Amino acid sequence: MTYFKLNILAVIACLAFFSQDVMAADTDLPDPFSQAVTAVRHKDYSTAYQLFLHLAEEGDYDAQYNLAVLFKKGLGHPTHYQNALKWAFLAELGGIGKATDMREELVGILPEDTLELVRAEVKEVLTQRFEASDRSVILQLAQYNLTIVKEPDFKTSYALRALAAAIGIRSAMELRDEVEAELEPKDLMDAQQMAAKLYEETRWPLPE
Repeated sequence: MTYFKLNILAVIACLAFFSQDVMAADTDLPDPFSQAVTAVRHKDYSTAYQLFLHLAEEGDYDAQYNLAVLFKKGLGHPTHYQNALKWAFLAELGGIGKATDMREELVGILPEDTLELVRAEVKEVLTQRFEASDRSVILQLAQYNLTIVKEPDFKTSYALRALAAAIGIRSAMELRDEVEAELEPKDLMDAQQMAAKLYEETRWPLPE
């Protein structure tokens, strides 16, 4: 039976509240995400933290959001806003809309020097995936250069979106053209050269 992932929306007074997505239980062969959800329901936050951490490091976006919640609320691990923001950033880049509110709140709390550290940590995660030829990270890295960096880097974002378009990633052409409007002609030429170099130097698997 399939498991449906569900996100922790908040943890108040040691109670976890989940999204309206309902997980189909299979008590014979529970997967790690389901085990983590069960641990939260039983207030075994240390176990939930360890399970979500492993899944988050493996690139599970739902787990990244849930881990951010645990770090923010201080359950399973002492409250750590810096780590919470790191995982909220990654979850948001992975398409978890609920991470946006947390990201906005934490960005408003943390000092700029800490924000720079978090940005560097997020970039390192994304870069490692890029260097491992993970197609799904190209547009995320492009978005990082628009919305996570202190000042938008339109040239790099264009180059990455142009690369994504060249290898057939869905919606990349439209996203590339959106950024093109932000570039001066000279910067556009530089960005296209950057994209061509990335295309020549990297090899990407065909879409599944």
